[in-house]
Amino acid sequence: MTRTWILRFLIVAFIWFAISRLTEVESLVRAFLQARWEWILPALAVQALYFIVTAAMYQSAFATVGVRSRSPHLLPILLASVAVNVATTGAGFGGAALFVDDSARRGESPGRTAVGVLLALIADLTAFMIILVPGVVVLFVFHTLRAYEVVAAAMLVALVGALGSVMLVGLWRPRWIHFLLSMLQKIINRIGARFGRPELVSPAWVTRSAEEFAQATFAIAAHPLRLVRTVGLALGAHLLDLVSLYTVALAFRARLGLGPLVAGYAMAIVFWNVSITPQGIGVVEGVMTLVYTSLGFPPEQATLIALGFRGLTLWLPMAVGFAFLRRLRSFAVEVETRTAAWSVRGAALLTAAMGVVNVLSAVLPALPQRLVVLERFSPLSVRHGAHAAAALAGFALLLLALGLWRRKRMAWALSLGVLAVSVVSHLLKGLDYEEAGLAALLGAWLVMLRWRFQARSDPPSVHRGLAVVAAAFLFALTYGTAGFYLLDRHFRIDFDLWAAVRQTVLMFTAFRNPGLEPITGFGRNFADSIYLIAAVTVGFALFALLRPVLLRRPASPFDHERARVIVERYGRSSFARLVLFPDKQYYFSLGGSMVSYTIRGRAALALGDPIGPEPDAPETIRGFQAYCQGNDWLPGFYQTLPDYLGHYEAAGFQAMHIGDEGSVILTDFSLEGKAGKSLRGAVNRLARLGHQAVLHEPPLADTLLEELRVVSDQWLTMMHGREKGFSLGWFEDDYIRHSHVMAVHAADGTITAFANIVSEYQRDEITIDLMRRRPTAEGGTMDLLFVHLLEWAKAQGYASFSLGLSPLAGVGLRSEDPIVERALHYLYEHVNQFYNFKGLHAFKEKFRPQWSPRYLVYPGAANLPAVALAVIRADSGDQFVWDYVKDFWARRTAN
Repeated sequence: MTRTWILRFLIVAFIWFAISRLTEVESLVRAFLQARWEWILPALAVQALYFIVTAAMYQSAFATVGVRSRSPHLLPILLASVAVNVATTGAGFGGAALFVDDSARRGESPGRTAVGVLLALIADLTAFMIILVPGVVVLFVFHTLRAYEVVAAAMLVALVGALGSVMLVGLWRPRWIHFLLSMLQKIINRIGARFGRPELVSPAWVTRSAEEFAQATFAIAAHPLRLVRTVGLALGAHLLDLVSLYTVALAFRARLGLGPLVAGYAMAIVFWNVSITPQGIGVVEGVMTLVYTSLGFPPEQATLIALGFRGLTLWLPMAVGFAFLRRLRSFAVEVETRTAAWSVRGAALLTAAMGVVNVLSAVLPALPQRLVVLERFSPLSVRHGAHAAAALAGFALLLLALGLWRRKRMAWALSLGVLAVSVVSHLLKGLDYEEAGLAALLGAWLVMLRWRFQARSDPPSVHRGLAVVAAAFLFALTYGTAGFYLLDRHFRIDFDLWAAVRQTVLMFTAFRNPGLEPITGFGRNFADSIYLIAAVTVGFALFALLRPVLLRRPASPFDHERARVIVERYGRSSFARLVLFPDKQYYFSLGGSMVSYTIRGRAALALGDPIGPEPDAPETIRGFQAYCQGNDWLPGFYQTLPDYLGHYEAAGFQAMHIGDEGSVILTDFSLEGKAGKSLRGAVNRLARLGHQAVLHEPPLADTLLEELRVVSDQWLTMMHGREKGFSLGWFEDDYIRHSHVMAVHAADGTITAFANIVSEYQRDEITIDLMRRRPTAEGGTMDLLFVHLLEWAKAQGYASFSLGLSPLAGVGLRSEDPIVERALHYLYEHVNQFYNFKGLHAFKEKFRPQWSPRYLVYPGAANLPAVALAVIRADSGDQFVWDYVKDFWARRTAN
């Protein structure tokens, strides 16, 4: 609500400024109509580059204080801050709140971010001092320096000194910062008390902010080179602004010398910062005009230069920034996500292309004139080896490109090594500096993209892979050396010990056999066996080095207890209880939310939506997505509600309708009337036969538990299956013992069917998990069971009863639905050999539920098969194919 009102204030303020400065806007339009556009367009390009470098400067400042950020993410925030600064304050601090708010949303320290913004401002003004001094000197030499210009420059120097003093106080006297913040807290709370809110700022905020401020200043002192880099980027941005001003002057047919250029720019920036009007509106334009008029330029031309420069540096960025204010967060995330995705994919594709270049270059002959030069320095054997090395490097790059596509850190490191080998091999085999240059450029680009490749490999698998490579090499060395030395009669070469060692190493590492000529079939088989050992070793090593992280242990008791607290506080779905089962792992967000997931193959499959505070859902989704990318997993969400579809879409996911969940409104449920006739008949018939439904309170007795187990086992045998998991529970003693169980007892007291009841916590609804019966149960037993379940839930005061998911029901009914959903609808209508989808839906339809769609959320169409397979494996187990084959064969045999 607070952010909404702030945004509304900014909209009103922006409109007010636009109206109040309408005359200036009209003058600006007329000025641009007189400009030479062949110079305006380059000025626009330079100004765009200015904002890119400035965003990099902020990123460097944040890195100095220990706040993680990315320049593409900061760029729209920087532009939006221009609009905020115009609408709030002339000092330039209003936009700082945007950086702090964005940082807090990403889980970074707001206090450190505030220091980072302060550091960026100090670096910007410090770098500007390098330009200000020459500008003042020029005005002094030309006898046009005015007293108000000296005063404004002195004020700016004093401002820089004051800001620097605040930083030094945080470093040397951190307690003073705590005192100043305490005074600020008291002032704010006194103001808030007049409006009935005396605790706007808490003492905890003062303590935390003071500590974070002190830690940030210590980080600056510990990394002076980062500070120098920040100032350097700020200076580069100012130089770009000077180029922009010079280009604008050319657009209005004025040639600014170096002195006038620096003087006019210096005074413009000074009054931009110290003027009492927001961003120096009106003042900067007047001062620039006076400066250039005093230096001999015609007043009309000086005015056009000032208006044109301000149009490019303030008005246009302000308009763009204002457009970003509403969609700032989604746009910034989208820019960063798309930039990261395309840079990674581009690097992977170029790596594969470089692999093809390597292979082609290795098989093509070298240029004769280059060989003449190369023969002076490189012997023939080295050139032959370089050809083989280039070919092997090419095949390796083709394999590693897939790992780069998956953002694998190990693939990135190996690719750099292979590219280094490529550079050397291209130069040695034929002085192919073109291919070597391409490999070097690609390696440099990969180094620049190093932060994009953070997906880990499975550490035990990496260790095992390296151990296997070492063991295989030692075995092959021993095996090959002994073989060549003892079996040399099978070859044309008489191997001594060193020759046997050399031959084995070359065949194992470079797949080469220089001079090797087997004369018997046994000799050829022996040589091929070394190649086979090498190929299997390399293949296994790449598989192990690029393997996703595997989870070998269940969630810790601490994580499980943390998840239980979150579920009890925020759970509101029919499977909220199931996320606490031991087959789940947990991801926790900084905002107090949790995602329950399991790993199947490369897919991290979450059960339902994130559980936690609703405003934290978008950040939790993106956080889980980043967590999965870091472990080389494909994130997916199974059986999500419609509520968060917009958040998933904003994070780059796609959603597929997989069925409807039925929910019975208990106030409307009744056996009376025509609608309840079929259920009423089944219930009455079984009642006459002596059947009754009984609710068993936890904890259940051992004898009852054993009888329920017998029913469960008979049901599994009847279904030709075994216990499932993930989105369903399973018969486990402790779980069933502590559940409410509704059981149907026959006339002789034998239990014929049962279902255990589970809570949905914060939702005024209840549901069941296991639902099982004996094969010999009377027809209508399940109707009786559910009728009594619904009546009991209604008596307990629940509003609704969830019947769970009806898979594929309602999917793909419309012609405009995606083709995948229409294909699922065909399965629903025509395929019932493995699962009776229509029969299950018809049974649930008896109770007249309201249907709500459920979705499978997945990261792009290309990854849908992997996520869908993970769903089947998670629900039905890794042996599901064998189970379905057995079930199909049993049904066919029975028929």
